[in-house]
Amino acid sequence: MRGNRGILAAAFVAALAMAIVTSGASASASPRASASAKKKCRKAHSKKKKCKRKRNADAPRSPVIRANLSWGNGADDVDADLFVFDSIGNVAANGTNTIPLSSLSADVTGRAGSETFTDSLFTPQAARDLSFGVCYYGQVRSDLTITYVTANGVVHGDSQGPSRSSQFDYPGGAPLPDNYCQIL
Repeated sequence: MRGNRGILAAAFVAALAMAIVTSGASASASPRASASAKKKCRKAHSKKKKCKRKRNADAPRSPVIRANLSWGNGADDVDADLFVFDSIGNVAANGTNTIPLSSLSADVTGRAGSETFTDSLFTPQAARDLSFGVCYYGQVRSDLTITYVTANGVVHGDSQGPSRSSQFDYPGGAPLPDNYCQIL
């Protein structure tokens, strides 16, 4: 039994020593690689020009809900529609979507509901310009709330209580067509 303890202790010490040596080698590899990159930069450019680290152009993209429209306290036939416009003329509205790499929830009608637009191309450094609109079709008062995110990452919100058909515009950089509620 005593012999086994000695072997286990020796194995543990060896594993610990190996871990220390490995972490020390990886920690010292970084400065050498950095120094090597600086030397290459200096050879390629004059001393007057600063050599900067390259930034990752392909920043991670994650889906972001760019707009959410919700309503309640209306009649059974309330129809509120979320419209989204991009800078090259694509539109997402009424359950159809021509804006690339995005999704629009189904067109919903009724006493209460919500519609959502999700942008799969959003990055804080390079978000696309989108403008938003809300069309309300009805003759009974309904509470509408929109929350949207502009290209600079700022979250905006607005609430309305229309009692007749109305159009509400929320510009965010992309052009908003005139009378889009009647066109689409």
